[in-house]
Amino acid sequence: MKLLAAAALLVTALPFAIARADHPPPRQPPKAAFDACASAKRGDACTVALGDRSIDGTCEAFPDTAALACRPLRPPGPPPQAVDACRSAKEGDACSFTHGDHSLSGTCAKGPDTSAPLACRPAGAPPPPPR
Repeated sequence: MKLLAAAALLVTALPFAIARADHPPPRQPPKAAFDACASAKRGDACTVALGDRSIDGTCEAFPDTAALACRPLRPPGPPPQAVDACRSAKEGDACSFTHGDHSLSGTCAKGPDTSAPLACRPAGAPPPPPR
């Protein structure tokens, strides 16, 4: 009887576990994005500095938090190191670069903006939205 109950629980929970594996929880925005909206209301304009970039956005609620974070009006492009890694390559070539204290390897690829240069997309990174 206990074996039957355990099997029923496994069969019931398995589809939910698989669904969670296909859709990992969203990553938290950087602290700077929350700081940019610390005294703002939802929908207010904001600007967040990330490294050497300044990104304009709007203050929006982030899932699973009560705090507002600056959501970019359009996603920022790849870091300059990723573009440099593919400067003399073609789409699909292997590449690697260092970003901060992380060494990343992947393939040279176009993003959603087809006029932008190739950039090194790290292995395991989600594909860009359709062009």
